[in-house]
Amino acid sequence: MDVLSVDLKDRGYNIYIDKGLLRNIDDILLECGIDDNIFIISDRNVAKHYLDILLSKLNTKVTGYCILEPGEQSKSIDTAKKVYEKMLEAGCNRKTTLISLGGGVVGDLTGFVAATFMRGIDFVQIPTTLLSQVDSSIGGKVGVNFKNYKNIIGSFYQPKGVIIDTETLKTLDEREIINGLGEVFKYGLIMDYDFFLWLNDNLNSILKLENNYIMNIVKKSLNIKKIIVQKDEKESNIRKVLNFGHTIGHGIETLDDFNTFKHGEAVVLGMMLESLISTEMRLIDRKYYIEIIDSLSRLVSPVKFSAFEQKQIMNAIKHDKKNEKGKIVLVLPIGKGRVNIYNNVDEKLIEKSLKDGVVI
Repeated sequence: MDVLSVDLKDRGYNIYIDKGLLRNIDDILLECGIDDNIFIISDRNVAKHYLDILLSKLNTKVTGYCILEPGEQSKSIDTAKKVYEKMLEAGCNRKTTLISLGGGVVGDLTGFVAATFMRGIDFVQIPTTLLSQVDSSIGGKVGVNFKNYKNIIGSFYQPKGVIIDTETLKTLDEREIINGLGEVFKYGLIMDYDFFLWLNDNLNSILKLENNYIMNIVKKSLNIKKIIVQKDEKESNIRKVLNFGHTIGHGIETLDDFNTFKHGEAVVLGMMLESLISTEMRLIDRKYYIEIIDSLSRLVSPVKFSAFEQKQIMNAIKHDKKNEKGKIVLVLPIGKGRVNIYNNVDEKLIEKSLKDGVVI
């Protein structure tokens, strides 16, 4: 078992990574300082695979659980209200520890509930998707969507621990694996060009879920994010580079009420378009731009958006929480494995990229 320590100013925690960790969940929770008074939050798809394992291992330590409907629509204030009601019925109090068993939606919602219930209680992340294992389960960003705006209500609230069992990925289809790989490729493009090349060379083995390759991408991705988060927990500076592809990507994700593209797919498309903008601004040369597009196209095919979709995406971009003083903030590539933050990008250039699409 690999253990990564995330050291923050006010609160640190450990990330446990290995195959089959759910079979030792009781021992790991004890190591995290959690012995009883546990409430589990999961979704219907994940619960049918893993809830019974947790209940059998933790036995009388679990006071109750809440099972959500899968999908982005569950990441809402209304769903949080239902969880609060279930917790009160179960007698949860300030000593209760929440366990998030699921992907990014469950993790973000559980963290939000933990941050707000009785002014804050402990929670543990058990991410079961590649996306949540390499990205959303660490860093302390928790929240819900509101009125078609992504993560617009939330907080920074760190977990008590993160337990990553790579065996849970076996229940995922290829589209869900690609959903996670969008964030993995992002790490290479923002900080480690050699990792980006390695991902290209080994994509087939990764898609086959060969354990050595999966362990490598999980550990490598988390190490990169850990370095950044430890320097800037509240996203006041360097942590913003983690948003490469996300400004436009979040806009794309809102299409059809979050039903057209998964988060990682939207981020891939966002990275393509933000790389195009970078090329138009002469921040990167055409050769590197083509390399990025060729690579990302192996995950998600480029898309051309209708006039109606362009308008909806731009509206979401203009209301993005990362914007500063009314200006859209974009993270743009400036070299191989390097990006920078810009708040002076002409809106017409963004609109043009959505209209014309990725061109090679």
